[in-house]
Amino acid sequence: MLIIDVMSANVGRSRADQKQKTRAELLEAGRRVFEERGFSAAQIGEIAKAAGVAHGTFYVHFKSKELLLDELLHDFNVALVKKLARAWPTGGEGRGPEAVQDPMAAAAKLAEICLDHWRSERGLMLAFAQRAGADGKIESLRDGINPEVGLLLAERLSALSGAPRADAELVAQALLGMWTRIGMQHLFGNVSRARAVSLLSTLSVGAIAAALPGLGTSKEVTS
Repeated sequence: MLIIDVMSANVGRSRADQKQKTRAELLEAGRRVFEERGFSAAQIGEIAKAAGVAHGTFYVHFKSKELLLDELLHDFNVALVKKLARAWPTGGEGRGPEAVQDPMAAAAKLAEICLDHWRSERGLMLAFAQRAGADGKIESLRDGINPEVGLLLAERLSALSGAPRADAELVAQALLGMWTRIGMQHLFGNVSRARAVSLLSTLSVGAIAAALPGLGTSKEVTS
C-alpha cells in the first residue's frame, strides 16, 4: 500500500511539473509572438505552435491571449518593482529614500531604471500599449499598464508626505501616465534617453511638490 501511495504521489508531482513547464513554455512563446506580430495580429494558434503544443492545450492554461498577456505584464512589473525598491529604500520610520535629500537626483535614478527596464522589453511594451489602447476596458484606462509599480509609488509617496493613501494613489497614477507617455516617446519616437530622464525628473519633482505639499516641508526633501 505504501509503495502505491508513493508511486501515486510521484505521478502527481510529475504531472504538476509538466503542467507548470507547459505553462512557462506558452508564456515564453506568447512573448515571442507578441513581439514579432503585435498584440492585435497575434493568434492563439500561433502561440500554441510556437510552444510546441496542441491548440487546445492553450485553453487548459489560459482562457484568452489577453489573460496570457496579463500574466506577462504582471511578471514584467514585479521585476521592475524589485529594481525600483532596491534603488528607493525606506529610511527611518518608513520615511522614504535616502537619496530624497536630492529629489531631482533620486527621480532621475528611478527614471533611468524604468526606461532601461522598458527598453529591455521593448516588444512587450508595444504589445501592452496596443492592448491598453484597443480593449476599451475602464480598468486599463484607470490602472494603466504598471499597476504594481503604482502601488509601490503610492506607498512611498504616502510615507514621505504623510498624505492619505488615496491622495498618494491618485498622484502615483498621474505620474505613471506621464512616465508611460514619455517612455513611449523614447522607445518608439525620437526622444533620447537623456532627454527623457531630464523631463521625467523635472516634471515629477514639480508635480509631487505641488500635489503633496507635505513633501515640500519634510526634512528629507528640504535638507
